[in-house]
Amino acid sequence: KELIALGIAIALRCDGCIAYHVHDAIKAGATREEMVETIGVAILMGGGPSLMYGAETLEAIEQFLTR
Repeated sequence: KELIALGIAIALRCDGCIAYHVHDAIKAGATREEMVETIGVAILMGGGPSLMYGAETLEAIEQFLTR
């Protein structure tokens, strides 16, 4: 559910939502690879603008995983 919510947050370009769902996806056991795949699907659905938010999502993933 968190990966779906993350994909929607990226496609809708919601910064706060992205951070929240990255955190909760990791807490629920999602892997980096699963989240990267979610970013790819969100970009396919959200187009070019979602690409920039996908990059921000990768940054958030790295920050949360290195804590």
